[in-house]
Amino acid sequence: MKKNYSPDYEDIQEDFYVNQTVSKNPLRKWFHLNRYRIANSLVTSKYKDGQKIIDFGCGTCDWNTDNLPVFGVDTNINFLKRAKQENRLYDYIINDSGDTKLPPETFDIATAFEFLEHVEDYEKIIKEACRLLKKGGYFIISVPYDVTFSMWKPLFFLQVLLQGYIFGNPYYKARCGHINHFSPDMIRKAFMKHGFNIELIFDMRRFTIFLCAQKGNTNREPQGSYSDITIILPTLNEERNISKVINSIVSCYKDCHIIVSDDGSKDNTKQKVMDIQYKNLKFLDRGKEQIHGLTVSVLDAIELVESKHFIVMDADGQHPYEKIEDIANMLRNKGGLVIASRVEVEKEWSFLRKLLSFIGTAIAKSSLLFRRKNYLSYDVLGGFFGCDFKSWKNCVSSDSDIKRFMPKGYKVLFDFLKIAPRELKLEEIYYKFATRRADVSKINIKIYFEFLKSCFLP
Repeated sequence: MKKNYSPDYEDIQEDFYVNQTVSKNPLRKWFHLNRYRIANSLVTSKYKDGQKIIDFGCGTCDWNTDNLPVFGVDTNINFLKRAKQENRLYDYIINDSGDTKLPPETFDIATAFEFLEHVEDYEKIIKEACRLLKKGGYFIISVPYDVTFSMWKPLFFLQVLLQGYIFGNPYYKARCGHINHFSPDMIRKAFMKHGFNIELIFDMRRFTIFLCAQKGNTNREPQGSYSDITIILPTLNEERNISKVINSIVSCYKDCHIIVSDDGSKDNTKQKVMDIQYKNLKFLDRGKEQIHGLTVSVLDAIELVESKHFIVMDADGQHPYEKIEDIANMLRNKGGLVIASRVEVEKEWSFLRKLLSFIGTAIAKSSLLFRRKNYLSYDVLGGFFGCDFKSWKNCVSSDSDIKRFMPKGYKVLFDFLKIAPRELKLEEIYYKFATRRADVSKINIKIYFEFLKSCFLP
């Protein structure tokens, strides 16, 4: 396969990528560190113990901060030796990524981060990944968002001008070997053409496009027991949604525990839940409690958790139950708090909904920054998250901690981040936010008022 890394790619020294992450240029430093963080999150959320990963054009494999079992393919021996020495690769080959000659269906996950833009026949790599992946395996990639109105293109032009033509760096003068220019639609079509199903595609501030695609049938059920996971479903008048949500969870996640925390539904929600014959299902009836709200419903449910981890999600179908597997993988691999971030909306929101979401998120993140907590990259207002139970109890260990929540509020994750210590381990998975299948949103002026109180009060 013809390649075009640049004339001097094989001679680049091993510290090239490390230098990007310690750059005095804050934008360049953020770009690389955030890109590695997202790449690591995407891979870790799919990884299970015993699986094998192959990284095409791996370089020094800097995204692999957890020393996952990665097999590297590259043509720069300096990079490969450095990556293996630091345990980011368990082995490697110096070879053409489009024709590795490795046995078929060997790997569970394939990756190619910032690589496909460098090779002339990038579709050959997509086909090779499909050959090497087991059925149901994932191919996770990132490429520059290289279109006229992206953020990446003008900044890369300035970088080439400065490093290549002013400072005389031949690698930058050759545009770092970039010969392909990707948009989200272009890369999506290339993967679909070669038999992949697109699970998720999104961009990092219009700098980088990330894509996660699956080989073959995407409807496979998660393997193994989920007895270490409790799913918490706070409800209020969800009779038209709750049965489908619970049955979907039960059919996919063997032995998981489910707690439905009902805040006093006036419809048939309770009966719908009681009609479901599942041994690990509990119904918490909060109808006679003095304080009501989503936050206090979740807090009461957490007190009943007996498993190692728990996951909180909406009962209206807007949070995809398929992503429970990703959150569970991340909790098992890393522990701590796992935030599910919305990177795409199933249907276009109205301008007003977008505006309110933008303003609310800006206020919430500013409130956290005021508390010296930088969560700018996370979806702090999402109601979809998971936590290691031990980590939660370490943060919320007394009645005084509970009282610091806004019990009448509807943003339990945000309230938890307010009181959580800065050293709490945070991880992230990504999902497409669905529209309601039935009924209407319960957001109203009262909810907005309680949210603002939560932002501005201690």
